[in-house]
Amino acid sequence: MKKIILLFTPSIFFCQNVGINNTTPIATLDIISSGNTNATKALKITNSNPTEIFTIQNDGNVGINSSSAAANTAQLNINSGSATKSVLKLDNLSNTKDKTIASGVNYNQFSSLVVDNNGNVFKQFDIKTTSGTASTFDGSYTATSTNTTLTNLSGGNVVRFQILTPDFTLGTGDVLYADVMWTRNAGFLVSNYGYDSSSATVNPMVINGLGTNTLIFNFTNGTDLTFSVNLTGSVGAGSNMGTLNYNITGSGATSVPFNVYYSFKSR
Repeated sequence: MKKIILLFTPSIFFCQNVGINNTTPIATLDIISSGNTNATKALKITNSNPTEIFTIQNDGNVGINSSSAAANTAQLNINSGSATKSVLKLDNLSNTKDKTIASGVNYNQFSSLVVDNNGNVFKQFDIKTTSGTASTFDGSYTATSTNTTLTNLSGGNVVRFQILTPDFTLGTGDVLYADVMWTRNAGFLVSNYGYDSSSATVNPMVINGLGTNTLIFNFTNGTDLTFSVNLTGSVGAGSNMGTLNYNITGSGATSVPFNVYYSFKSR
């Protein structure tokens, strides 16, 4: 019996481009679709059932668990297959609080992504996208008796932010939520707020200073939280005219942590 020995030269075996339906491949794997309609597929992967689980169509649309060209009308179409299964999960995301990406992300201008009833995702029109000089100041802060700057102010600023004290440190063991806005002509406004205590004892709170430059979340007992504006410079548009500050007063806690969400400062 004759033995046939096949010898492969590694440099030729590993360096040749492979073409599928393509005689002149320019990539390691170069696939050309066999047809020119949307329903034509350049790549199809099935599982062991066999059920098609990954599709690349001739028009460039990609389907994951979505094999029908009629359904794959977006660039990426994902079908979780079950209402109890998430269609997308993203881990280790950067956020406006930590601002962990040094470049490539504009934390001052952003819009929410929304989804319609058909599953189409699009960008929601948002006030933060309309002003190239707008800024945000989301983050975690700790208020003490020392007056501390939350953000600088310039002429024409409209400032809005939400606050939440996550620990029972205000009052005599209370938490506070509030939606706050400030402008030079109208002072502080609070559109929504709520508070609750860690104990069965009610500790009433009133908001002092609405319409002025000093806003106090004033609890009957314990520690109060204050936001104030100090106008020091020119009020002309674009010039530094002061600061928006925070501090605590009253008796009780010596420091109060709070978070700022959905902040916006025009100009």
